[in-house]
Amino acid sequence: MVEPRLGKGDGCELPATAVVWLTDDPQPGIVLVEFADVHGRPHQLVGKSAYFGGDLRPTSTYPRLTSIECTIDDVIDDIATVSTRWLDGGPDDVPFLFDVRLDILGPVTTG
Repeated sequence: MVEPRLGKGDGCELPATAVVWLTDDPQPGIVLVEFADVHGRPHQLVGKSAYFGGDLRPTSTYPRLTSIECTIDDVIDDIATVSTRWLDGGPDDVPFLFDVRLDILGPVTTG
């Protein structure tokens, strides 16, 4: 069975690597996560462990695979522009946008 292709407006999971557990406060704890965009540029995000996929705990072995929940803002050819609605910045709370290969994105999983 072929899975439906993700498109504009869809929630998705971007594969990433949880590098290190930074602190237990605020709960549920803060993690540093890394991934590369379509151009090979590295990016680091810092956020609550609950923002990322998998079971991230202070006692977990790092680095470990995880994912970042994103929304697809646009798709051109095989490149998706994704945003992290839970993480924004600057004076206007602008969401962070990243161009990634569409074929690495997966559907949002629950549970």
